[in-house]
Amino acid sequence: MSAQERADVDALVDALYTGPLDDFVAARDAVVKRVAGSGDRVGAERVKKLTKPTVAAWVANHVAREQPKELEALASIGDELRAATADRDRGRIKALDRLRRERTEALVGALREAGEVDGRPVSASVLDRLAETLTAAVMDADAAAAVRAGRLSQALQYVGFGVVDEGGEPADVVALRTEVAGGERAKGGAAKGDDADGGDGLAAAEREVEEASAEVDRLESRHDDARKRLREAIDAVGQREDEVARLEAEIERLVAERDAARESLDDAHAAEDKARTELSAAEDELDDAEERAAEARKRRREARRKG
Repeated sequence: MSAQERADVDALVDALYTGPLDDFVAARDAVVKRVAGSGDRVGAERVKKLTKPTVAAWVANHVAREQPKELEALASIGDELRAATADRDRGRIKALDRLRRERTEALVGALREAGEVDGRPVSASVLDRLAETLTAAVMDADAAAAVRAGRLSQALQYVGFGVVDEGGEPADVVALRTEVAGGERAKGGAAKGDDADGGDGLAAAEREVEEASAEVDRLESRHDDARKRLREAIDAVGQREDEVARLEAEIERLVAERDAARESLDDAHAAEDKARTELSAAEDELDDAEERAAEARKRRREARRKG
């Protein structure tokens, strides 16, 4: 294979990792056919082994494409940290670690604020794994190169003694850097004259890997769908909770108004009762006065007759 052909494969692989996550498997298979059709069987086999990235890895690859200078800066911090550690410069180590956290949070925070990457919502757990991947890129030079290549299939995590993937398994970050690079088969490996049993075993193993990869793709798609439904359900619950809270506040307001109205009604009843009592007393007094007036007029008439 010529250097130009290898560059073509690299360009196709870069485009593969650049595309939508849900289209990865179909796009990879199309690249395999294209590369194999050009006569590059070795390149086609390498591309065929590429697995669909997890959501966190896909987001990390997006950052590698969109923020190369920031990743370069993080890698440089890692180089300085290792030098400061070798010199046992505690002050420098502390300052660089603070700078690492600030740069990492700036990258992650921008995505957290956006809430999505290329139209795909990103969860808090995905952003946590992105932060872990960026930390691994600082702490391990090979991890930095792998992250900057933008071809991760799983997020990375630095655990003190090395780098592991999302499943907690040791990550071969050197292999991640070179898994699609060109080159001849290693000497001492399987030659053209390998026996048929070896070829059959390899073919069976390749089929098994492909079937397992397809199952992983299917389950990841199912996982993504379930996560989407969960997010929609959470949003619906939030809306219902807001509505319940609004109604409860309205009920509380109406209850307060009702209680105030009842108190006002009680006051009005008390005022009515008082007015009725006063009216009754006034009527009694009026009756008495009218009786006295009638008696007075009667006495006046009698006095006039006698006079």
